[in-house]
Amino acid sequence: MYQYKAILNSTKEVIASEHTIEEIEKRIVHFKRQQKYHEHTRANEKISIYHVIRNNKEGAESSKEVLIKEV
Repeated sequence: MYQYKAILNSTKEVIASEHTIEEIEKRIVHFKRQQKYHEHTRANEKISIYHVIRNNKEGAESSKEVLIKEV
């Protein structure tokens, strides 16, 4: 399971999920550059990075998400 995930604020779509913040930031830059190749038109929207705290006893549904920063 991944520890961090990046979510678009407008559509709540998960665009990246990685183990470190550096990897998440690289994937966000990659996502924003995809607009050059006409893969999407959402490069200027706000993206939130969350730290996912897993609860192994009760399952993934009871995991907590803590907002780290908005890009």
